[in-house]
Amino acid sequence: MSDKDLKSIKSRMGWQVGLQAATLASVGALNSSIKEQTNILGQKLEALQNETINGFESVAQAINSLEGTLLNGIEEIKWYLGSIDDKLGKIIGLIQYSKATESSEQFVIGMQLYKQDFFKEALKCFESSIEKNPLNLNAKTGLYLAKKQLKRKKEAPMLSEIVKLTGSDYLFHMEATNEIRENTTNFFINFSFAELLEIGAHKDIIKLYEEEIESFSKEELPIKLKYINALVLCGAEYSQYLDDILTEGHLEKLMLFFKYEKNNKHVIKFINEATSMIKRRLPDEKAYCIREKPATQIEIKARYFKKMLYGDTKTLLEIGFYETSLSAKIKGIKTFFEAAVSAPLKMQNLKELSETNKKNLNIIEEIKTPSFFSTTDLFAKDALTEIIEETKKQIKNYKAATEKKLKRELSSLNNNFASFSSEYPKLEQDSQDKYDIISVFLNNIDERKKSINLEKIFMNKLLNKKEDE
Repeated sequence: MSDKDLKSIKSRMGWQVGLQAATLASVGALNSSIKEQTNILGQKLEALQNETINGFESVAQAINSLEGTLLNGIEEIKWYLGSIDDKLGKIIGLIQYSKATESSEQFVIGMQLYKQDFFKEALKCFESSIEKNPLNLNAKTGLYLAKKQLKRKKEAPMLSEIVKLTGSDYLFHMEATNEIRENTTNFFINFSFAELLEIGAHKDIIKLYEEEIESFSKEELPIKLKYINALVLCGAEYSQYLDDILTEGHLEKLMLFFKYEKNNKHVIKFINEATSMIKRRLPDEKAYCIREKPATQIEIKARYFKKMLYGDTKTLLEIGFYETSLSAKIKGIKTFFEAAVSAPLKMQNLKELSETNKKNLNIIEEIKTPSFFSTTDLFAKDALTEIIEETKKQIKNYKAATEKKLKRELSSLNNNFASFSSEYPKLEQDSQDKYDIISVFLNNIDERKKSINLEKIFMNKLLNKKEDE
């Protein structure tokens, strides 16, 4: 693959992201209530654009990036690369037709012409290929794109036809596993949905998704998200899907690669509903009361986090972004708040235990050797002496061992008590997982700099581990 092809991928992806960011800015300007939400989306889009343009140096990296993106318009590049390179075609999942047929030979010729920007000539080859095999979806895709390049009217019916034909035995001429068929089917559907989104054919997407495509395609995330995109943009009901998206941790994928449209009030409604739904799933703000004048580090940080969580819509929306289920995120937040709320009581318990240990130390130190009866009997006197010495020895050993244990416990209690001022100690009643989760929050909240690293908190594998359990 040439540097020209690689440069084309970078340019196209960067341009697409930049266009998204510009349109998003206009959406945010329409409504002051979502300005903060759109700002954070814009920041993420800008970061994505920089990563896209500068983030890969090889075709392999580019393909991986293409595979991971849900950005509208990139499917054309995937089709192009997969059609001219066997290896890349397999990576993408776009399976080529056998070159032994006339239809496929015409497609290959058309693809080469398309590659050299001879779109009129390529169009004729694609038409010839389709005439010889009406099930050649590669050729139908090429025909659509050639017409698009020639600035002819974009044909929604042609895209709908491609989707409908994925339900046929279009791979009749070759041996194909279920995996190959599903991958190839999903590619053509995803391509068609992206193009339909671009031309604003939202109702076509909804109808095709609900009535034409198979269940395995409905569960393919890029396809499902484009369907939800269409529901939002035409004002259809999408609440049940929004709940699923939040639960599964796919809000960022949906919103970053949303097909934003200027002056579309449905987008504003969606952003507000997404924010409200996250807020409703959070613990009751009054459930975790933290002292107005916190004395411990965990209270200080928790109080600041709570302020941002319930008072800043930007923070609220961003929490929904990270690819961890919302229920796992909520569990993590609850664990952190519970620890902060209980910190004063735990400190008091530590103080009381410390005082008890000090009293016990004094008691142990005051233990004396008991008095023994005396005797003049030589035999009894020797035995008594031996008993007294052994008793003294046992008392001494007991005092030493007990004092050592109490001093060790006292030191640990005092250290734990003191550590509350700068961190959160590992207490006996806390499991390792619980302690680790609390530490993640503490280490990534800086109330002095007014900074919270939400990504490191909510992308932590420990939250997913807890959810799995």
